[in-house]
Amino acid sequence: MKQGESRAPWGVDGRALSWWRVALAGMTVGLLAALPHAVGAYAREPSAFGGKLALALVPYGVWALLAPPILALFLRVGRGAPGGGRRTGVLIALGGLFVLLHALLLSAMLSVLEDWPARGRVFSEGLRTVLLERGALGTFEYLLFLSAWRVLDAVRRAREQELAESRWRAQLAESRLQALRAQLDPHFLFNTLNAVVGLVRQSRNPEAVDALVRLGELLRASLEGRGSHEVPLSEELGLVRRYLEIEQLRFGARLEWSLEPEPETLVARVPALVLQPLVENAIKHGTSRRVSKGHVRVRASRRGAVLVLEVQDDGPGLRSGAVGGMGIGVANTRDRIHQLHGEAFGLTLEEAAEGGVIARVTLPFVAFETVRA
Repeated sequence: MKQGESRAPWGVDGRALSWWRVALAGMTVGLLAALPHAVGAYAREPSAFGGKLALALVPYGVWALLAPPILALFLRVGRGAPGGGRRTGVLIALGGLFVLLHALLLSAMLSVLEDWPARGRVFSEGLRTVLLERGALGTFEYLLFLSAWRVLDAVRRAREQELAESRWRAQLAESRLQALRAQLDPHFLFNTLNAVVGLVRQSRNPEAVDALVRLGELLRASLEGRGSHEVPLSEELGLVRRYLEIEQLRFGARLEWSLEPEPETLVARVPALVLQPLVENAIKHGTSRRVSKGHVRVRASRRGAVLVLEVQDDGPGLRSGAVGGMGIGVANTRDRIHQLHGEAFGLTLEEAAEGGVIARVTLPFVAFETVRA
């Protein structure tokens, strides 16, 4: 059921399921209540216990006949938010009519089973006796039925509310992931385009043409993956490789880079575009700030049930203050990881022992059954 749709109080399947639950519970309670009467009758006259049990079950059989209209009344009058004192009062007041109807039907059945006419018992007298003997008990039984329905209805409402909240949370998470992905893609592509513009301004036209071809590949890969929040690590590294090749054209010999994934990690499930923003920041805050050659290293390893991705540069590092405010890419990546996997996983930045910054991503290690070509 979609959020916002209305449904019958018990639902199409839920109505039948709840009816059978009520019927089963009623038969169980009726049998337990009838047993003491049958045993007492058998003690007074030790013969035909089955007949005595059947006779003791007659009042509860009458309630079984009345259960469908009673349940229909509960569904009609009791519909709405729980705790409605007025609706409950109406149901209790109408219960008097069902108690009277129960006594009438019970008297009619007993009149036949016990052969009142042959015993010289008038129906009105038998009805009066039934009302006196079972009026209070019948009222209690009706109230017990009403209470059982209220409990089942409250449980049903709680489950429906829980399901509705679960669907709402899932839709909210999906919308948030879509928004984060839509926010990241233009950021990624515009920064790549800026690198191409830099080549054109330097009159490095062959490199610019090559960069545009690679940018086209990036665009296609980005658009093809827009419907997926997660991709195999091999695909993500392929995207990073294309980006680094474009930046290589821009920086030339000033940039060296390496991709060092452990083979078993290539099938791991990772958020789409999880590495590219970190590589971009490594170049921005590392290589671009160096006069000499800079190196960007991307590693992937598995530590038990955890996948660890690292992007390391050899720039001035965190202590220099140059990395402060890492930009939308890093913040976006951290948010997406938390959205997908919770606070137990995420993104941290730390100073590398040999200088520079290590951006470390931790994710649950989950392998794709089939890695897309």
